[in-house]
Amino acid sequence: MTTLVLGAGMAGLAAAAALVQAGEAVTVLEARDRIGGRTCTDTDLAGFPVELGAELIHGDKVLTWELVRQLGLQVLPWRKEADSLVRLEDGRLLTMPAARAAEPLFNTTRAWDVDFPEPGSSEDFSAYLQRLGFTAEQLQYVRRSFGNSLGDEIRFISARAALDEIEDVVSGGGDFRLVAGYSAVYRHLAQGLDIRLEQPVTHITWGDGVTMTTIHGDRFHADHAVVTLPVGVLKAGSVTFDPPLPPLKQEALAGIGMGPVIKLIYVFAEAILPPETMAIYSRLNPPMWWSPSAGRETQKTVWTAFLSGDWARELLADGPDAALARGLATLRAETGRPDLQPVAMYLSNWPDDPYSQGGYSHVLAGHYGAREKLAQPTPPLYWAGEAAAPYHQAATVHGALATGRRAAADILAAR
Repeated sequence: MTTLVLGAGMAGLAAAAALVQAGEAVTVLEARDRIGGRTCTDTDLAGFPVELGAELIHGDKVLTWELVRQLGLQVLPWRKEADSLVRLEDGRLLTMPAARAAEPLFNTTRAWDVDFPEPGSSEDFSAYLQRLGFTAEQLQYVRRSFGNSLGDEIRFISARAALDEIEDVVSGGGDFRLVAGYSAVYRHLAQGLDIRLEQPVTHITWGDGVTMTTIHGDRFHADHAVVTLPVGVLKAGSVTFDPPLPPLKQEALAGIGMGPVIKLIYVFAEAILPPETMAIYSRLNPPMWWSPSAGRETQKTVWTAFLSGDWARELLADGPDAALARGLATLRAETGRPDLQPVAMYLSNWPDDPYSQGGYSHVLAGHYGAREKLAQPTPPLYWAGEAAAPYHQAATVHGALATGRRAAADILAAR
């Protein structure tokens, strides 16, 4: 039996590695000139690994740890409660514990100690929180951190899906950064695989086997295929299917969004804040900052701004240079350092990437259950990627890995 895997991101590599290990013949087709997908580790900007895409291991028991231990990789914990500064809406700049103690409205959006009633089936998260009595100030705190992490504005996102995310956040487990970068993981998964780079697929014929046709006119045929294309690409229609995808898949794609997610990365020749400060929660745009250099022995300091939704749309509206200038102005304001001047800076613009067309997936209001529909096999096509992961794993590297393995297991079971 032969299998084509479409995409050499974490899901595709996990699927291909599992299938090859089981003795299957596998070819991986990747549109980019590199592997990794929306994980992309850069070592040129600062002389140590800086993540342009996915950055953290979310939780201390997720699937990624299997590979971390297998490869003997070192990690750095990010203790958000102890090492973050928060600019409250009234202008005070406090440590995270002090901010939570001083401002109950902010603390509610961190502890989520709320009696959540059942949301309406079509209710978005913003309307839901307003129904619960959240003030405009509280909604802004939600947008600044939790909402920003969801990948788009809370007015678009299913309240039911958001509550699943909250349950996962409250259960904890912490966040961790790989010292060697995620490239250590995706390069390991790629070892021994037949990966064809710079092969953008434009057409998939499926039924009695699968044939994929690339932009170059090359054709690849196999008995099965694992499709790991990001939702943004699937919705754009740049890859056509013959016959068209069944209604279940159309419903799934209609119910999953792919919001704008960007990173602004600034490299400084020296530290700009005390070493115990690893993050800043700003009331300006960008709202979320962290330092990938924290905990490392390095002369250069890196600060990354992470933003999605309207935060990202606003900064991108005037172009990349203006976005970087706006981000630097915010960092100067929040640190009280108008003299700050980076030695390098970089905009990681995932919405502008034709092979991503967004950051990561979110479930739209009224479409709870869309992820399950996307994940359901339609033999000979099998589906993987973070958007096809269960709610507590979606939009994560470990979710992508798990779906790749799941798709491989489904193919092996069908032999």
